Amino acid sequence: MKVVKKVIQILGIIALVIIVILNVIYTADMNSGEQVTIKFNSFPYILGLLFMAGIIYGIAKIADKKLKKKKVRLIIVAVAVIIYLVFSILWIIFVRPGIVADSIHVLNLAQTYYRDDPNQFLPNLTYAGIPLIQYMQAYPHQVTLAFVYNVMFSILHCDLIILPRIFNIFFNLLIIFGLYKITKQLAKQYKTNNTLMFILIFTFITIPMLTTFMYGDIPALALSLFSVYFMMKYTETKKIRYGIFASLLTMVAYMMRMNTLIFVIATVIYLVLNIFKDFKQKAVKEKLINLAVIFLFL
Repeated sequence: MKVVKKVIQILGIIALVIIVILNVIYTADMNSGEQVTIKFNSFPYILGLLFMAGIIYGIAKIADKKLKKKKVRLIIVAVAVIIYLVFSILWIIFVRPGIVADSIHVLNLAQTYYRDDPNQFLPNLTYAGIPLIQYMQAYPHQVTLAFVYNVMFSILHCDLIILPRIFNIFFNLLIIFGLYKITKQLAKQYKTNNTLMFILIFTFITIPMLTTFMYGDIPALALSLFSVYFMMKYTETKKIRYGIFASLLTMVAYMMRMNTLIFVIATVIYLVLNIFKDFKQKAVKEKLINLAVIFLFL
């Protein structure tokens, strides 16, 4: 078991290093026609990127050593969250790019569900040159995202097309809280640095800037993170309710963004490895419960 764990850790580190290197060296640009162009970053840009990374890491290390009082840390985090929230709100007020491509089609379908009027949007032509009803038949994975947005519209009794941007701000805050809960859970077994975690989140301004992008990515990420947290709680406490919560959140996240399938695969591997952990010390009944949770999750 220890050998398998070491192999997984090594493979994970190698994969992470490769991803970081590729993101530092290359930049991918996509135009309105969804054509992707990959190009090398300039040497000064790479140096600047590495320099900024070093500064952020240095600030985190210094802050972790200097800020020992819990109350002071809580105040700083609270102020940072408020600034983060204000920035996000101002961003969606003053930066309002057009809603195009898949986003507008998904939102129009959600409005169709909410209004129960198939004649208003379904005949409209999409960017693919076909009516919306045919577009959804060609891309059925968009239907589930539209259904989730429809549920949100129904809860609020309003289908304003800008509402998903407001949803994104809320789910951004959940992402911060979810990462904090996961880090806190990891701290029970490993040495963690909450200060570094918060600094990395608040300096990653891409996430609040993406609040204008209405395509389910941010809500799906938030739900997936909480699914991971609840599954960690399940493996710690063996309480079935945490496994059920994780499964439900993963289901909704997958409905909103199929890319979250990677969380499903990672979680199943985590659960399988947990079954074989201390194999001889666990009862057969407990192993059967673990297997049941895996099948429930899937």
